[in-house]
Amino acid sequence: MKQYFLSPIAIAVIIVTLVSAAYSFYYHDRPRVDAQAYDFVGWNLARGLGYIENEQNAANPRADDAIVRVGPGYQFFLAGVYSMFGHHVWIVWILHALLRGATVYFVYAITRFFLHNEKASLFGAFLVGFSPDLIVINGLLLTETLFIFFLVGAVYSTLRLISSDISATRWAWIGVGLLWACAVLTRPVALFPLLVTVGVLLFHWRWRDAALVVLMPLLLVGSWSYAMTQRYDHFILTTTAGWYDLWVGNNPEATGGFEKSPVIQDFRDVTYDSTILERVGREKYFEFLFNHPFQFLELQWRKSTLYVSSMRPGGYWIHLFAHPWDMRITLAASLVWTLMLFAGGLAGGYLWFREKRDGTSRLFLLFAIAQPLAVIPIIVETRYRYAFFPFLAVFAAYFVATYVPKVSLRILGFVFVFLGTATLYDLWYNFSDIMEKIGRVL
Repeated sequence: MKQYFLSPIAIAVIIVTLVSAAYSFYYHDRPRVDAQAYDFVGWNLARGLGYIENEQNAANPRADDAIVRVGPGYQFFLAGVYSMFGHHVWIVWILHALLRGATVYFVYAITRFFLHNEKASLFGAFLVGFSPDLIVINGLLLTETLFIFFLVGAVYSTLRLISSDISATRWAWIGVGLLWACAVLTRPVALFPLLVTVGVLLFHWRWRDAALVVLMPLLLVGSWSYAMTQRYDHFILTTTAGWYDLWVGNNPEATGGFEKSPVIQDFRDVTYDSTILERVGREKYFEFLFNHPFQFLELQWRKSTLYVSSMRPGGYWIHLFAHPWDMRITLAASLVWTLMLFAGGLAGGYLWFREKRDGTSRLFLLFAIAQPLAVIPIIVETRYRYAFFPFLAVFAAYFVATYVPKVSLRILGFVFVFLGTATLYDLWYNFSDIMEKIGRVL
């Protein structure tokens, strides 16, 4: 045990946990905007007022905005913390830091599982552990830290069980299903890789394992869906955010991010029933798709460029506006780190696709591809790509471990051309918005 705690990965996990917690305590940022909404819902749940954002809506939850927020996994996580420790945000920061440490270990374990290379595995863990974006998000009451922990934990557990020559116990597969259920409840985009898992198991005629994996999602997500559907007299899987977000991200005036057009904002201002928002959002989405197919396709490309653009570093957080130099350093660090992740990750991902043809490696590649595919069609914001970072880190570690000068540099060159093209397109299309943001820090 003593030797384990002195191992490089254990030291790395401890350092990441301490750095993440220290950042959160140093800036001591209070919950704002989305974070404040999650905080309100969690605190109201802890007090027994129900799943509501505004306590005045306790008697009429249909008029409340809680069901429009992505969830409910993170809100129940906060409720559990507040129930046990009281309404103290700093407890959440500590738990976030511990989850970050665990995520770093999972990335290390996944990399070592595939590469059997200690240095490469530590490199992958390093890329995730010291990512400026993920350190900053630790101090914010947002879903990303918890979601990435559940997602990467589910991926690692799934890979281990599927590749094992020894038949796993029923409880092991149920445990994997629990991780997937928690990931889906935290952010429903995890439903995509969960379906991939079930599909792979069914393809290999592992019916029992597939049934055990879906057991917990059916129980947890299903029971929540049933309760919300009964409350609102309208089918709801997790929340009503889905079709509304698709409408915001796909309309003639959409920018690709969560900027509501004047038409949508006016409709939102007078519509308090979220089920109406979802129904109208679905209708408007398909109306845009069928009536403006070429504009729809261009918008998907534009969102793809937003997703990988170097013009979208993380750092424009409210708590940093009072510290201009801190914001500049954060933005610069995020830019360099994210470019390193995308460049090394995409180059390594291509090599992975070309060279690693076993079933488990292909499954991991599908899990990775599922991250942008689940986000880009809806809305692209800088923090929505954070769940892709662990996969990019593993691919970047593979790129470094298998580096062959001529071949690797040629692939890296093509990747930089792609990233440069995407960045230039983003800069051209969103020039005024980008220059406005740059002006804030100059």
